Amino acid sequence: MYTWFQPIIDLLAYVLSWTFDWTRDWGAAVIVLTLLVKSSLYRFNLLAARQQVRSTAASPELSKLRETCRNDPAKLVQETTKVYGKYGINPLSAPLSAIIQMPVLMAMYGLFFTHGSTMTSILIPWVAHLAEADPFHLIPIVTGLLSFAVSMIPLADAAASMSGSKRLLFGAILLLIPLIITWRAPVALGLYWLAGSVFSLLERLFYRTSAGKRLLRRGLPEAAAT
Repeated sequence: MYTWFQPIIDLLAYVLSWTFDWTRDWGAAVIVLTLLVKSSLYRFNLLAARQQVRSTAASPELSKLRETCRNDPAKLVQETTKVYGKYGINPLSAPLSAIIQMPVLMAMYGLFFTHGSTMTSILIPWVAHLAEADPFHLIPIVTGLLSFAVSMIPLADAAASMSGSKRLLFGAILLLIPLIITWRAPVALGLYWLAGSVFSLLERLFYRTSAGKRLLRRGLPEAAAT
């Protein structure tokens, strides 16, 4: 099952062993590995976040186009393409970010499933080794709640386009995904996802600062960026 991801698994195993050499705890090593992975993927996450902000900024123009060109599909496509170009919107950016990160997640699962039985951690004393599932499901629950919290923090001022009910629904989906995946997975995978959720929370909070907002809005038309 993990043959396709074996090169990634081997690389992650090497980095994990390196982090263990100076943390002397496998749980801490997983957290450090998570930070390294998230840092290396930060550029892709930033691009996806910018696309979300740009899509929201372009939303009023796109809504007007759908109204004025509702009887002319060809013109709607043409004008929509112009708006996308004006705001620098790439519809494939967000899916591409998710696709890039999926092999890493699958490789992590394979790594901990095959090697986790030799790993222990004082950070998770209620399991015998890191290949076990969390018997109390504490880490999956906390991870899901953190993912929900991240979804509730808007990207700069861009979330005004999403109603409260839609945001809650989106947050519920983001709560369930890590909960379902990590419920019976190796606890190390849950720890990886938990540390990643903390990273995402800090990242989202940074985007609420003035510096973070400027970073997200870079490349927007001047009128939309103000």
